[in-house]
Amino acid sequence: HGHEGLITLKGRAATEVLRADEITVVEVVFQNILADCSPEEVAAIVSAFVFPDKADGPEAEEELPERLVAAREAMLATHKRIEALLREQGVPTEEEEFGRQCNPGLIGIAYRWASGEQLVDIMPSTTLQEGTIVRAIVRSEELLRKLQDVAKLLGNAKLRSIFKEAATIVHRDIAFIPSLYIQ
Repeated sequence: HGHEGLITLKGRAATEVLRADEITVVEVVFQNILADCSPEEVAAIVSAFVFPDKADGPEAEEELPERLVAAREAMLATHKRIEALLREQGVPTEEEEFGRQCNPGLIGIAYRWASGEQLVDIMPSTTLQEGTIVRAIVRSEELLRKLQDVAKLLGNAKLRSIFKEAATIVHRDIAFIPSLYIQ
């Protein structure tokens, strides 16, 4: 080996990602799980890494495009594989907490938002609070911006462009109106 102390490309990519399940996010990028996804689908998948709340209402049963379902399943399989590897290596992981780090509960709503639907049209089909959805959208946009840096680090211009477009399409309307109370 002789590579002790060297930071791998995956390690450098993981440092670009903050406040999310860094390992799964980086694996999803490295395994090209998002390669064939549209910017709307990428925005939806990324929402899984910034949504810690439980979503078991109608939003969990949202009808999704086939490619998005495939990407979601691949992401969840990757997350499970990483959890097993961490356990194998003796890394303490609390199952419920680890599950919340990659939570597909908002994917349908995030997809609808990224596709241009208004929050007022999305709200009747969910039991989630408006603030919860808006917070997740804002966090998704932040993560998508960080993932642009990861794609740049990897020299993947196509993926960087998709992350950039995904960040652009979610950055709209009520989720990004400056607060009346904060300067």
